[in-house]
Amino acid sequence: MVDLSGETKIAYTPLGIMLLNAALVGDERLRDNVEISLHTFLSGTSLASIIEEIRAAQPDLLGFSCQGWNVIAYRQMLPTLRQLLPDAVIVFGGNHVSHQGERWLRELPELDLVITGEGERTICELVHSIRDGIPAWADIEGLAFRQSGTVVATADRPRMASLDETPSAYLRPGLDLTQFDVALWETNRGCPYHCAFCHWGGAVGQKLTKAASDRLETEIDVIGSAGIDTIFLCDANFGILRQDVEVAHMLVRALQRHGSPHTVHVNWAKNHAKTVEEILAVFQAGGIHTNVYLALQTMSRPALQLAGRSELGRSEMTAMAQRVIAAGGHVGAELIFGLPGETLSEFRAAYDELFLSFPSLLIHPLWILPNTSYDADREKLGLITIRPDPSVDYEGVLQHTTLDIEENRAGLRLLLADEILIGSGWARTTVRGMAHWAGLRPTEVLDALPAFVAGQEGRLGRVLSKAFDEIHAECYFHRILRSRVRSAIYTDRDESRELLIAFLDHLIDDTALRDTCRQLALHDTTLLPRADLEARASAPTADSHFEAAYDTHAAAQALLSGSVPTRPSRRSVPVKIRVRHPSGFADHLNDAIDLSARWGGQVAEVSPHS
Repeated sequence: MVDLSGETKIAYTPLGIMLLNAALVGDERLRDNVEISLHTFLSGTSLASIIEEIRAAQPDLLGFSCQGWNVIAYRQMLPTLRQLLPDAVIVFGGNHVSHQGERWLRELPELDLVITGEGERTICELVHSIRDGIPAWADIEGLAFRQSGTVVATADRPRMASLDETPSAYLRPGLDLTQFDVALWETNRGCPYHCAFCHWGGAVGQKLTKAASDRLETEIDVIGSAGIDTIFLCDANFGILRQDVEVAHMLVRALQRHGSPHTVHVNWAKNHAKTVEEILAVFQAGGIHTNVYLALQTMSRPALQLAGRSELGRSEMTAMAQRVIAAGGHVGAELIFGLPGETLSEFRAAYDELFLSFPSLLIHPLWILPNTSYDADREKLGLITIRPDPSVDYEGVLQHTTLDIEENRAGLRLLLADEILIGSGWARTTVRGMAHWAGLRPTEVLDALPAFVAGQEGRLGRVLSKAFDEIHAECYFHRILRSRVRSAIYTDRDESRELLIAFLDHLIDDTALRDTCRQLALHDTTLLPRADLEARASAPTADSHFEAAYDTHAAAQALLSGSVPTRPSRRSVPVKIRVRHPSGFADHLNDAIDLSARWGGQVAEVSPHS
């Protein structure tokens, strides 16, 4: 079984094929008669080396775990693998190809089977049929295959009533997790919502299935004892179940026992504010760092309706977020640009409102995925899509009934400007200061960036200008753009500071106000990850100092909390600020999108400076 990651340097546990492996090993009739090998690869691994490793295994059955970021690479490898392994049964499974057997079997003559839905029981029945020499595929639920020149799909397999019906991916003797940086972990499966942009393994609009607490406690103990510092929780709505509070306590106990994990990435429940707030309190008290974003997606009621989402619980979740923020915590908001039913002006208004209310926004371009309502309702929505990225199987939106192509381009430029100025941290609080003190709308600042960098001759200006040119020409937000612009900003912090100051000088005429915002620019750029720090066990952190005309740290914290701090005056007390950076970012500069958050500087001390 093969899993090709979407990450270039960060190794995630391949949970999908680990679960299939556990199911096969747990089958009494198979465990002593079948040899199973798992092959995991990082993005960017050469196809030739992947093919060679697969060929060396000489499999009778070759299974690929398919997602939008890897299925195109599999497509490229299949003709060669079929030549090298003419008798192997080649199978696609996974979220991206479920219910898509007709398409993939039609397009890939080398492919034999596609698994639809949960694969744990299906894979066992499939291996039994191949091992016994009786390929009775028509009797196996959840399969698609060719028969007499046509594609046949068997009945859908009923979902498991409990995750305990299949063996754990993490509770197997001899499991070695030392090669992985991040553990994918699943405590429940399914989603009760019907979001038009989401598929979630085919289990949308369905009852959740969950694992027993004792199993989960043992699993997280295994992960923590392996020293894996980051968990990515695969649950669709963490906080939707009361059990999730106990899961939060399990994570804290694992950290106390083993010193890991410290970080948990979560897809939060949409409308269970009380439980989410309780979980956040558990994490904060226990030293667990997490990302918290309200999954608003849009502020437009027509777009919300077309997306299959209601406003139920939104006000409660927003009130909860404001309480957490006011208490010094961090909760952001999540938006998707390009949703049918929303206009560009509505998106811009939502951005301006939320930007000044939340410490961070997470903005996504809309991608059209198979098996979603958007995919099925293209004609009704007037959706015209585009596929400019040959490496992935996602479709970008070109236009629809409420967004024409030029408005789409303008919106995508806005998203790129947000990534450059805010997402990277380059001007995270500087833009907020400009909005509050200079009366500039946040989107007004973002709109000014493309034309400004187009007139710059330095290295950083050229890189950023080229990125805007590319997004305009392609009308598509390539994933690689995020990493490219962040790497460019982090390469030389002095150059980044000079360009940012030039940008705010371009926007602000008032000399005193310009000087005030320049101090915020100094603060933001000093906290950027340091590309000059190599990993050193003897010096895991490095301190630096800068002098500011006023307490920029206090001002930044106030701006991020949503309050409007009084604009610093000439009578403000100058300060000296000590910043502490983790060492090691020099080894990860080109992987900035994945790692930049954990390498940012933290203010360690603020002291008066005469």
